[in-house]
Amino acid sequence: MDETVFDFDGDYGEGYEALARQVIPGYRTLFPMFTAIIEPDLPPGGRVLVVGAGTGIELVALKRARPDLRLHGVDPSEQMLQIAERRVAEAGVASGVSLQTGYASDVPASPRFDAATLINVLHFVPDDGAKAALLNEIAQRLRRGAVFVLFDLHGDPGSEEHDRYMPAWRRYWRIRGMTAEEAAAFDERIRHGIHFAPAERVVALARDAGFTDPQRFFKGLLYGGWTFRRVGG
Repeated sequence: MDETVFDFDGDYGEGYEALARQVIPGYRTLFPMFTAIIEPDLPPGGRVLVVGAGTGIELVALKRARPDLRLHGVDPSEQMLQIAERRVAEAGVASGVSLQTGYASDVPASPRFDAATLINVLHFVPDDGAKAALLNEIAQRLRRGAVFVLFDLHGDPGSEEHDRYMPAWRRYWRIRGMTAEEAAAFDERIRHGIHFAPAERVVALARDAGFTDPQRFFKGLLYGGWTFRRVGG
């Protein structure tokens, strides 16, 4: 990720949550939605790896649904983790939640987790082997049969679908209250900091990393969400 474009330890990170609610279709319902889908697959006291823990909204949603879960959130941004720490404390769900500054590769490989999530992260990673490496790092930390949730901005620039939905997404920003100046600045960030990959490529990368049974649970403009199962391990 080009940290000069998306500085999560700077102004962008500080305002990330408000921006996400403004520009990501389904953001308000995303976390309870995928929690409802995967909750039956999580054993009592199950361990969940949250890669890109961000502002902690995901941690709170999971703990409110299942207070018994043990969650480990990892994120390279200290600022975001500070926000997450405050959020889980204010929600009264800090017990059983641990936070780590770093990347998936920094998380101990054992004991293995019962589930993992990767929400709004993969599109920041270049498809030059780095996307594949990230998915592999996650897979290596999951037990056989573990559930994996992936939600991402994706697309194939120049394709008919992308040419249809990219302008619609920009109009969505305006409808959601973004000014022309804000939209121009955000569009510039996307041009330089987002590494699009077609949906088919995202699924193929996950399969190559050791995930199977892709089930798409969400599609909204250029965003999509899937659940997978960890094979092997």
